[in-house]
Amino acid sequence: MDRIDLGPCAALLHERDTDRCVTLLPGAWYPTRAPLLWFAREVALSQDWSVLEVLDELPESEEPFAWAIDRATRALDAAPGDRHAVIGKSLASAAAGIVADRALPAAWLTPILRRPAVLEDLGRTSAPTLLIGGTADTDHWDPAAVPDNPAIDVVELDGLDHALQDEGDTDASLAALTKVTASLAAFLDRCYS
Repeated sequence: MDRIDLGPCAALLHERDTDRCVTLLPGAWYPTRAPLLWFAREVALSQDWSVLEVLDELPESEEPFAWAIDRATRALDAAPGDRHAVIGKSLASAAAGIVADRALPAAWLTPILRRPAVLEDLGRTSAPTLLIGGTADTDHWDPAAVPDNPAIDVVELDGLDHALQDEGDTDASLAALTKVTASLAAFLDRCYS
């Protein structure tokens, strides 16, 4: 594992196949060491993808959407290899435009589907895109708003919140994490196949 300087933050490069790299983007206050992203990294590594893991949380002084776009741009520019994919949590979906511009496959965990710019960017994506959210995440998850785009697959998990957890039910939350990791594994299998 190598530490990479991205300027305002660092990243960790977990090297496997040097031609394929997943860029792992944190949410505002959901770091890559939190369960969804931790296990997303493990799924990618188990499939022999290299992973560039952005180590950052939203500073109080920065505009959230600009922060997400900046960190995604820096990470994608630093990612090794020719075949890239993105896995991002929540606010990271603000970078859907950059990902669409680069025609990269992406999996967005609890994307911000109530923000018009995110929906517009998802509408123009051409690479495989996976959206995963829970029905109890009423502030951000709105599958009815997802653009009609054949590149997009949606996985909706009943009763789960913005952390894709069932508050107060550990067993249900762990079962949901299993579904998320299985969905991510299937998604990465389809990338560049």
